[in-house]
Amino acid sequence: MRRLLAGVVLVAALAACGGGGDGDGACGPVRREPLDSRAVHVLPGADPPEYRTDPPTSGPHLPSPSTESVRDAPIAAPVQVGLLEEGSVLVQHVGLSAADRAAVEALAGEGVIVAPAESLPGDAAVVATAWVTKQVCRRVDVAALEAFAADHQDQGPGQHG
Repeated sequence: MRRLLAGVVLVAALAACGGGGDGDGACGPVRREPLDSRAVHVLPGADPPEYRTDPPTSGPHLPSPSTESVRDAPIAAPVQVGLLEEGSVLVQHVGLSAADRAAVEALAGEGVIVAPAESLPGDAAVVATAWVTKQVCRRVDVAALEAFAADHQDQGPGQHG
């Protein structure tokens, strides 16, 4: 009976910590998000649309936005989706230490944009998004974020090149 109880406690602890096959559990699996078929252009100054995912990975957006690869302020959702459509990967974060923020910002560059977020879902500290794809991380995992960017950059439907 004690072994059964110990096994149940171990399984529950691994589940709570995100353990069980994904490294140290900092990041969850890469998930394919549902396509928001309302992929229409939003006019500047228009009321912000509602999105079906948080952060959004498709849907109404600003056409061909441009931005710096490291931002000091959150990116509006219509701009986020426009960047994803063009093939960028966004890495958004909340509540990071200076060292973790610097590690995440080091990922920025051609096609990878890093910005703080006003909020992220659940207990996420970092969320990486690409067109209809997302990975949520409870802690910074540079290797997982680098892999996400390498696998999903230049995958948007508006990607030209």
